[in-house]
Amino acid sequence: MIKSILVILDDSESSESAKKFGVDLAKSNNASIAGIGILDAPWITAPEAIPLGGAAFKVDLDEKILEGAKHRVHVLEQKFMDYCKQQKVEVSIIDAIGIPSEEIEHFSTEFDVLIIGKDANFHFSPVQDTTVSVKQLLKDSPRPLFVTSPRLPNQDSSHVLIAFDGTFASSRALHMAILMGIFKDKTPHIASISEDEEQARHQVSIALKLCQNHGLKPHLHPIASAKKPSIALLKLIEDLTPSLIVMGAYGHGGIRAFFMGSCTKDLMKEIDIPFFVFH
Repeated sequence: MIKSILVILDDSESSESAKKFGVDLAKSNNASIAGIGILDAPWITAPEAIPLGGAAFKVDLDEKILEGAKHRVHVLEQKFMDYCKQQKVEVSIIDAIGIPSEEIEHFSTEFDVLIIGKDANFHFSPVQDTTVSVKQLLKDSPRPLFVTSPRLPNQDSSHVLIAFDGTFASSRALHMAILMGIFKDKTPHIASISEDEEQARHQVSIALKLCQNHGLKPHLHPIASAKKPSIALLKLIEDLTPSLIVMGAYGHGGIRAFFMGSCTKDLMKEIDIPFFVFH
């Protein structure tokens, strides 16, 4: 079960969704919640080419930028605390300074799960794609990760889609989701895509046995398709309108591609449904 949640704070639209998603998750699990604000001082003070005699000017400028960024981080933290109090959820704050992915990985040890927006940005500038920090966490995070988009569609839906390709990564993600109670009061749907229908059926049957061991009765979707796996998944997502998608963080081709490979990259680009990821 989920007992502690860490929400990564930044000023992106997806971070707003992460905040709301985290508070709802804390309420439904009676879990503690914390927010982490990060001042990326190494990025702000990084060496750069400057004119002769400009070193003192850069030091002074860096200090001003640091102070401004620190203030903005504290504003984010205060807004998160205010929102949690408004929702009657007890909250704590971690005020960190350093490289964002490293700070998050360091503090994640004491939490069960992390929540981050897919366009999380710690430099207060808008981005349109999954950021470097998010990609790093997807690769190296020691804890399961929820990734949110600017919107949170289908949150009243009881359906959860499990994209299962038979790899260790997808197996771990499914197992962790079961152990954490992700499927409580939910209807799990297991989907596997292969050019060979028999192979797709075999893959979902493996996942089915694990679910049955935990008293779950998932719906199975073995899909035979020679098209990109993301196309078949997008059609299934449109039909099911799930509230969450469970996936492994990497694999070896097709759906098995590295998490930021074509399949999941396409899904994250096309849909706003939250992802549960574990590698």
